[in-house]
Amino acid sequence: MWEQLLEQEGVPFSYGELETQIHTCSMLVVNRLLKGSEVKTIEQYLQSGGAVLGYADHLTGVCGTTTRRERLEYLVAEHDDIFSNVSLVDVEILADIPREANVLRTQHDTYAVFAGKLGGGYVVMFPFDVATLMCDVRAADKSFYSDRERLPSERVSLVSKGELRHLVHDALQYLHHARNVPYAHVWYFPDGKRNLFAFRIDSDKGSRNEIDELYHVALENDISMSWFLDVKSHEEWLQHFAFLAGQEIGVHCYEHQTYETFDANVKNISKAKRKLEQVGISSPGFTAPFGIWNSELAKAIEKTVFEYSSEFSFAYDSFPVYPSNGEQTFLTLQVPIHPICIGSLRRVGYTEGQMKEYFRRVIEEKLLRGEPLFFYHHPTHHCRDVVQFIFRYVAEKGIENTTMLEYARWWKKRLSNRLEISFENTKCKVRSPKSVDESLWLRVVNPDKREVVVPVSDEIDLQSIEWNSQRLAAQVPSDIRRIREFDPRGMLGDLFTTLTRKFSEGRTCK
Repeated sequence: MWEQLLEQEGVPFSYGELETQIHTCSMLVVNRLLKGSEVKTIEQYLQSGGAVLGYADHLTGVCGTTTRRERLEYLVAEHDDIFSNVSLVDVEILADIPREANVLRTQHDTYAVFAGKLGGGYVVMFPFDVATLMCDVRAADKSFYSDRERLPSERVSLVSKGELRHLVHDALQYLHHARNVPYAHVWYFPDGKRNLFAFRIDSDKGSRNEIDELYHVALENDISMSWFLDVKSHEEWLQHFAFLAGQEIGVHCYEHQTYETFDANVKNISKAKRKLEQVGISSPGFTAPFGIWNSELAKAIEKTVFEYSSEFSFAYDSFPVYPSNGEQTFLTLQVPIHPICIGSLRRVGYTEGQMKEYFRRVIEEKLLRGEPLFFYHHPTHHCRDVVQFIFRYVAEKGIENTTMLEYARWWKKRLSNRLEISFENTKCKVRSPKSVDESLWLRVVNPDKREVVVPVSDEIDLQSIEWNSQRLAAQVPSDIRRIREFDPRGMLGDLFTTLTRKFSEGRTCK
């Protein structure tokens, strides 16, 4: 999972022996426990001004570091200069807090992360193994921030994998800048675009009129949406979807259920896919009912062959990733979305005006944090004016529309282009074992925080390009902790939703 985090970020990396290769890279990621002699090697590397990132327990003993073990529910941002992109990171683990911790606070308002000078160099120590948390498959009912009293909620990945990515991004950038080295990575969107917008539809029992109404909104706004079909509900008029011009069609399910066994999931998915094929519809993408992900479902998705899937109980608000449960990495790409939809807001009594304000705030936050603008909706939840608002607001911001399939295919292209990036004087040099795809651009951030996104080329003259000023950071709400405070109304609402799903859909819940 360290590989995947670094690939998400788009930085070159290699595995190396400490004694022979430690000085050939801009920094070191320690991803395992150190052996006796390796502690001394890293201390010498730090004395020469090196930079190190890792789990505090793996780095115990380096320059006399020690840890204390305690229960860690979450980390929360403090608007510090180092972790400016981090909001609230849910982890729910026993953590090893470095004695030197000086940034990012716990639920007890004590520091949990160390970032700063150590032994002559620079170190970032996390209180957990990021790779282990990226493989965490627990799900939980979680509230999402709003400035309203009632908070929307959804059952999603317990661990905030998107926030972990921000944590790693900020640490990588800080450690490069601490050594007075520019930070460079492959940009997250094709052709240097600022961002991309995708709108996913889970068709859950939508009537023909409801489907057509939503399709017409898409046509009016020139939007290609990604439709995932609840096939059984539309079986008598399934061919109708073949005439939705310019739209992506994928599989949601046949029976609106997610099962805990491989065979049941394969049977359900295969039947839906077969029904679509019979009316001439190909379906490269999959989304599970209720956003539920488990390992047996992941195996079934692989067996039934999809280019990507999207389940927010594995990851949300982040970039694509190949899911892993710690024992197996699955080969179907996950494309995360924002898990709160119009239906989530309806459940807590939001007016359409309040819904618009919620999505406006989330869009603005995602633009500042560089996260894809990927949202979802259900035809039965109507609120045409809110959907129109989202489409028009994104268009006003100059963000282009894509489908989830198009982005998944581009992301795989991005992953297949492995670049080597180096800096010599005022030149940024890029090498690749093969011809680099023209859609790939490079983001370079100077130690003074000025940045630029430029097309990849063999050599970039950093003195001749026009730098942009430092990006504004998204402001973390001062009351962000309330999304993890006990809310009896929210708890009862989540329980009601869970029971409704269990008994009306026949889904096995654990």
